[in-house]
Amino acid sequence: MAFVSIVVPVYHNAASLPDLLAKFQELARRNATDCFEFVFVDDGSRDTSFAVLQELARGESRIRVCKLSRNFGSNAALLAGIDQARGDVVAAIAADLQDPPELIDDMLVHWRRGRKVVLAARTSRDDPGLTSLLADIFYTLFRRLAIASMPKRGFDFFLIDRQVCDLIKTIQENNAYLMGLILC
Repeated sequence: MAFVSIVVPVYHNAASLPDLLAKFQELARRNATDCFEFVFVDDGSRDTSFAVLQELARGESRIRVCKLSRNFGSNAALLAGIDQARGDVVAAIAADLQDPPELIDDMLVHWRRGRKVVLAARTSRDDPGLTSLLADIFYTLFRRLAIASMPKRGFDFFLIDRQVCDLIKTIQENNAYLMGLILC
């Protein structure tokens, strides 16, 4: 039996949150021998995301909600969520449903086999043309100049062991790039 934390950075995602929670609840039903918590970090949303999270938390005891004082970006929200997560293993996924939460099942299988880090690398991006182009340029340069093992289109969806979480929490950098830390 494992305690699984799922961390979700939230920024203007009010519309997708109920569907995302339903997918998490189904994941928990499929993995009934595990305990789950869902850690949502509102990254300074100006829409109704925080109110939606509060309402969802009233009906789901496994939800924990954190609210940042302003928008610090996804990286900071993920770090805050990892800091709050209590699980033996922590999965992180965006709230926009571009990544399928069902993959957490497969990621948990790899973790149970001894993997400390499991990445869900993108094969394509569902972003506007300029955003996609700039992201591709960033990841190409990042692979060439910093960490060669960075997936071609990056990753935002990952699962890390408690040991990795604890190491990340010891880093005292204000602007630490989480994805780079995970790959090192």
